[in-house]
Amino acid sequence: MQVATVPRWEAELWSYISRGDGVHCPLYSLCQVRQRGGWCPSDCAEHLTQAVDINYGATVTPGRMFTLVEMLARKYLKKGKACCPPVPTDLVAFADEQYPIEVRLVPLAAYHGAIWYLDDSWVIQLNKNDTLATRRFTLFHEAFHILAHRSGTPVFRKIGLEAGSFNELLAEQFAACTLMPDRWVRENWVEVNDLTSLAEIFAVPESAVYFRLKFLHLI
Repeated sequence: MQVATVPRWEAELWSYISRGDGVHCPLYSLCQVRQRGGWCPSDCAEHLTQAVDINYGATVTPGRMFTLVEMLARKYLKKGKACCPPVPTDLVAFADEQYPIEVRLVPLAAYHGAIWYLDDSWVIQLNKNDTLATRRFTLFHEAFHILAHRSGTPVFRKIGLEAGSFNELLAEQFAACTLMPDRWVRENWVEVNDLTSLAEIFAVPESAVYFRLKFLHLI
């Protein structure tokens, strides 16, 4: 069986994640964005959407890690032949084409979602008490963790892990870029110029749309 060649940029991403601790950005000391005075999510213990809202300046560009994750999202959108919003949830199957991925709705007290590897298959648990839009975002957040487990050796510690770890920020970036591709957001924003309407078009939470608009310097 022929093994698919991993693009150099993707190998770079998994290399960084594998050698990191899961909590801090592995490029922290080398980050040119931070050295130029930009903000670094590793310095913020908040959820990425909150971090962007507080710290993301109009002239600041994303660091290398976030750029690589956006490239990863584009790869899977292309593989799944997604052509317009809302992005179909069955794209999550591409997170592991060797083993099946089952999605289960369960009542979760402390999390929006979780992943488990059981008997040569993946289980993604989504909080049944969340809205459909939130579950869609969580689904692709968890898909990133499956990709990371398959392609790298990231550190995931549920017990004692401080809120807002860097791997969680990357998972949120992947979900945002997958569900709200740059070009689609720009095109639809010109048409509607309304956050609530955009959230309905992409079938994602309004908070996620707000984050994406800020990240793309559209608001």
